[in-house]
Order: sequence, then structure tokens, then C-alpha cells
Amino acid sequence: MKLVMISQRLIEQIHESANRLTNDLIERLQTDSRSTAYRTIPREHLIALKDDFYQHLGSWLSTRSKSAVKTRYLRLGRERYLEGIPLSELIFALSVTKSMVVDFIRHSMPGRAEELHLEYDLVISIGEFFDEAIYFASVGYDDAHRAHLAAAPGPGEGTDEAVEKKQPGRTHQPIDEDWAVSRSGQIGEASG
Repeated sequence: MKLVMISQRLIEQIHESANRLTNDLIERLQTDSRSTAYRTIPREHLIALKDDFYQHLGSWLSTRSKSAVKTRYLRLGRERYLEGIPLSELIFALSVTKSMVVDFIRHSMPGRAEELHLEYDLVISIGEFFDEAIYFASVGYDDAHRAHLAAAPGPGEGTDEAVEKKQPGRTHQPIDEDWAVSRSGQIGEASG
């Protein structure tokens, strides 16, 4: 298939430009106000992740195997939780990585009209890879959070109130009796 050949060629180009792409990504993560916690991760640790990332991206584009993406990004989510990186910053980092890869592809693809649909298909495939990566990283993060909560029992442990107090990101609030909505949709009516 032509898409596979172009994907393989682009993955090779990405590998060749990996150092520059990695440095650009690290610079962005360490200067953007939406990723301040990434400043606590040593630069060398972030640089070491590049080969792993590019290997998984190339493998997924070739095989579309979710198992490698699942395993890697579940682990990444758990690692970021243990490092104290907020989930929003993890998702931001993956989104920035995706944008940088897509921009690289757009600038690396030949501008011939007959290959535009291949570029489009490749960008869609990259998007699907990152959708899976973000999902599994979030699941890994949540798993680590739940394990942390289970390992640290506190007073009143096991009650819904205790669980809500331990989950700072939780935004669910109990319904205020004065603002209850009836089945007919009228605000203030609690029965119906």
C-alpha cells in the first residue's frame, strides 16, 4: 500500500529529526503556563522517552495494534501521577506532541495533489494514535490515583463524603434542595 510506504518514509524522517522535535517539545513543556509541573521532571528523563515514543508511533502506524499503545500509556499515566503531574498537564503534553508531529508531517509531505489524500489519511491515523494514547494514559493515571486512595485510609474512610473530600478534581456537588428540578423541568419543584 502506498500509505504504508509513505508512513514508513515519514517515520524514518521523524526518527532522523527526533532530537530536534524532542528539544522543541521539552522547550514548549517547560515554558508554557499550561505545563508548569513538567519543569520538575529532569530534562534527561524527558529526552530518554523520545525513542520509546517514536518506536510506538511507527509500530502503531504499521500494525494498528492497540496492545502496545495500551501497555505503554497505562504505564505513562501511572508514572505521571506518581511524579505529581496533574492530569490536565499530561493531556496537554500529549496534545502538544500530537500537534508537533502533525505539523512536521505537513511540512515533510510533498505537495503533489495526488498525495494529498495520503497526507490526510496519515494525519487521521496520527490522531487516532493520540486518541488511544490519551485515553490509556488517563486510565493509568486514574488507576494510580485509586490505588493511592486505597493505600491511605483516613478518618471516615469508606463513606461517600470521605471519598469526595479526597478527590480534589471532583466537581460533582449535591443538589441544593431549593434548586431541585421536577420531572416537568420547573426549577424549585422537588416533587413531580
